[in-house]
Amino acid sequence: MSQESPQKATIIGISGPSSSGKTTLARLLQRIFCGVNLAHGNANANANTHLNTFIIHEDDFYFPDDQIPTVTLPSGKQIQDWDTASAIDIPFLSKALTYVRQNGTLPPRLRSKEDQNDKADSGVPDGVVRELRDMVERSLSSLSSSEQGMVQTVAFLEGFLLFSPPVDTSTNEAQKKKQHILRPVHDAINLHLFLPASYELVKARREGRSGYVTIGPAPDVSDATNTNTTNNESGDVDLEAEDDRPPQNFWTDPPGYVDDIVWPRYVEDHSWLLIADEKEGGSGND
Repeated sequence: MSQESPQKATIIGISGPSSSGKTTLARLLQRIFCGVNLAHGNANANANTHLNTFIIHEDDFYFPDDQIPTVTLPSGKQIQDWDTASAIDIPFLSKALTYVRQNGTLPPRLRSKEDQNDKADSGVPDGVVRELRDMVERSLSSLSSSEQGMVQTVAFLEGFLLFSPPVDTSTNEAQKKKQHILRPVHDAINLHLFLPASYELVKARREGRSGYVTIGPAPDVSDATNTNTTNNESGDVDLEAEDDRPPQNFWTDPPGYVDDIVWPRYVEDHSWLLIADEKEGGSGND
C-alpha cells in the first residue's frame, strides 16, 4: 500500500456571515503567526526554522460576473445572488486547498483581488501582537520535531460559505454518497472557526461598504438568462498555469440586498450552526 504524502500546510478556516470580521481576523492572525520562530528556546535547532503563513480568500473563487446566478424578488425584480454556493467555483476552491496542503504554497494560478477591496484595521497594537507571537512561539516550541514539521506553514482561509453540516450516519448508503456540496472544502480544513454576527451588525457594515472587486463582464440581469442555482462545474483547472480569468469589474449592492439576499442566505445555509436567537438576528450572547 502506498503511503499518503505528508501534509505540508495546516489550513485554518474562518467563516461567518458577510461583514462579520473574517478577513480582519485572518489578517490579524497572520500578523501574529507570521515569522514565528519554531526553534524558540532551542539553541540546537535550525535558526532559519520560521513559520510560513498566507491567507486564502474565498472571494477569489467567485465565478465571473456573467455566470453569477440571478433570483427573482417578490417584487418581480431580477438581481444577482452573490451569497449562494452556486456563485462560487467550489471545484476550483477544493483543488486549490488540496494543492496548498500538498505543497505548502498557493497555486500559481491563484491571484488575489481581495486586497483591492476595503480594509478594516483590527485595532490591535503592535505590542499586543508581539506578546501573542511570543505565546505562539512558546507553545509551538513544546511540540516534537515531527509535530513541528506539520505546522511549518499555516494558511488562513476566510469566506462566507466554507463549512458543511455533519454527515447523517442514520441515513442509508445512497444518501450518504450525496454529500453536501461544501463537504470537500470542509474536509480540507484542519481547524474550523465560526464568527456569528447579529443582523444589525451585518446590515450596518455591509451597507457601509463601497462595493467589491469582481471579475468578468457584468451581465444584463433584466433578461433573466442566468437563473441556474446548482451549477458548480468549472471543468479541469490547471493550478500551475497563469491566471487567465477575465478582467476585473466592480459590484455594488442594490438597495435592500442585505434583507433580500445576504441575511436570509446566511440563516438558511448555517441553520445547523445557529441557535434560535441568532436565526432571528440576535447575537446569541444573551
